[in-house]
Amino acid sequence: MRVTQIALENFRNYTNTSIATDADLVLILGQNASGKTNFLESIYYLSRLKSFRAPDVALVRRGADFFAVRGQIGGHEHEAIAQVFPKPARQRKTDGIKTKRSLWQTFRTVLFVPNDLNLFILGPIFHRKFLDETLTQHSPIYSLNLSSLEHVLKQRAALLQLLSRGEGNKPELEFWNQELARVSMAIRKDRLAFVDFLNSKFKQTNHQLTGFSYECQIIFSTFADIQDESGFLSELARLEEAEIRSNKNLLGSHRDDFIINKEGELNIYSSSRGELRAQILALKLLQAEYLSDETQKPIILLDDVFSELDELRRTKLVEHLSGHQIFITSTEEHHLPKLKKETLVLTVEESRIK
Repeated sequence: MRVTQIALENFRNYTNTSIATDADLVLILGQNASGKTNFLESIYYLSRLKSFRAPDVALVRRGADFFAVRGQIGGHEHEAIAQVFPKPARQRKTDGIKTKRSLWQTFRTVLFVPNDLNLFILGPIFHRKFLDETLTQHSPIYSLNLSSLEHVLKQRAALLQLLSRGEGNKPELEFWNQELARVSMAIRKDRLAFVDFLNSKFKQTNHQLTGFSYECQIIFSTFADIQDESGFLSELARLEEAEIRSNKNLLGSHRDDFIINKEGELNIYSSSRGELRAQILALKLLQAEYLSDETQKPIILLDDVFSELDELRRTKLVEHLSGHQIFITSTEEHHLPKLKKETLVLTVEESRIK
């Protein structure tokens, strides 16, 4: 799977541009604030129908009322248009045929931004985001379950608020409890499968990046010892009064988290900064592997991360991603490891790519 052409209209700082990207390794050079990340963001948008850093309204070029991202991938043409004025509207097409968001299938992506290097200290919401970014691309059913979870939590929280004021229908809580148990156990199953995969590969991948062979274990923290929906419902019954008092959903997949232990101790206390970065690289490489199958490998998007890594890890990262199409943004070409001859080098200047 390869992105061979990207065309942008009113996307961020780009008025109207089209660029061929038919290469295994695409290097995008430019000064800070020139639009390098915006270009990478457009590729991500074509894959996920969302930005990794802003809502659609922020993606429209100043003075315009819509943006469009078009791309050629694997012999197919894909188009995503978002209008913000006079009223919000979105349109998606594949080979000229309108496509529902739920049926949108272009290509998988693995994104690596500088903030990822702080993954272990950013908190549970970012840990869940890492799991969800992988699993929503791996399974359409997982995406549906996440949407269902959001809906159930919203409805249940509203009911808990009513009950806390002595209003609402308490028997209705039983229905939402059952829905929460169903969707949370389904999400947990997929998350645990991914964590098991990470644990089976993590030590070897980390060793290949660093040469160190210490033991690491990814520990997924979820609903204590709950094994099935029946156990989940029993725990909800125990927490009922506390939930009503606090107006909060105290149990469910929205509270999942994971940690990494190095030789039995929490990694953020037992690893150097370099080791932590290598561990995060290992997770990203395994994310790419998990999303690869016999029909496709995910596109790799590396946004100005090489300046944060030493030369050895830059080289190892590119070596491990052999076989993927890779897009790299950088301010300086010397930040990169020795590039292959087939590298396509693009330069961004004054909202133009050449």
